[in-house]
Amino acid sequence: MNEPASGGPLHQQSPLRGVLWMAAAAVFFSVSFGVVRHLSDNGDIHAFQQAFFRQVFGTLVFLPIILRHGLSSIRTRQPIANLTRVATNAVALVLAFWGVTLIPLAQALTLQSTVPFFAIIFAMLVVNERPGPHRWAAVMIGFAGALVILRPGIIGISLGMTVAVASAAFYGFSDAFLRKVARTDGTISIIFFGFAVQVPLLLPLAIMHWTTPALSDWPWILAMVILSFGAQFSLSKAYINAEASIVSPVLFIRIPMVAVIGFIFFDQIPDMWVWIGAAVIFVSTVYAARREALIHRRV
Repeated sequence: MNEPASGGPLHQQSPLRGVLWMAAAAVFFSVSFGVVRHLSDNGDIHAFQQAFFRQVFGTLVFLPIILRHGLSSIRTRQPIANLTRVATNAVALVLAFWGVTLIPLAQALTLQSTVPFFAIIFAMLVVNERPGPHRWAAVMIGFAGALVILRPGIIGISLGMTVAVASAAFYGFSDAFLRKVARTDGTISIIFFGFAVQVPLLLPLAIMHWTTPALSDWPWILAMVILSFGAQFSLSKAYINAEASIVSPVLFIRIPMVAVIGFIFFDQIPDMWVWIGAAVIFVSTVYAARREALIHRRV
């Protein structure tokens, strides 16, 4: 799609709609993580296999869009950068799914919320961004929040904690390459590659941990796929309708949501340090988003 001839925005901005779409994304994300945990605990479907199913069904859903717009819509002008983006995103996805099966949902999601801070760091290497002092302050505050949860030297850092932080790091690396690819490639191409190319990448991991789903598992698998797709769609609509500084903080309502899901369905009670760390990360995210908004307005 092309920009309007007047040079104005392609979509009419609406902060209220943006906030509502982001709230919907938070609901979809929260429930999908609960389903991932359920499939792992009750269906014995490994997180790696669930990630594979997610990308297979996502690709199938997207195929009619490709047929409508033609093969030219998935052309990429940066194949190496695109493949790097997709591969690192695949690693991040399987680690994110694996993380929520190893530790309480609220703890896993809070640690994964450090993605923006990793993205700032990796963007310096990938797209030569030069963060100012305010971004560095946000990075340090955000990681301080993660350290509050991890408490290295006070408690043992578990495999689940390590996996959750690693997932955030890989997502941050992938997001940096997304910024690079988005300069030349269309939205359809970016989304399609994000689904389709990950299928062969995730297949070996899925085979290694394969469990043939029971008939009763398939409704949960389809629910996980639909919820994940809904989350990504709602996220995109939120950023289309409003500035990131307005909608990004809304995504943090995932943390109390997954805490409730974890408490009701999995008998998980987050400790005080998870909430303190989440509050610190939230404050740093809001601070970074507001500073970015001010900088863009000045420009």
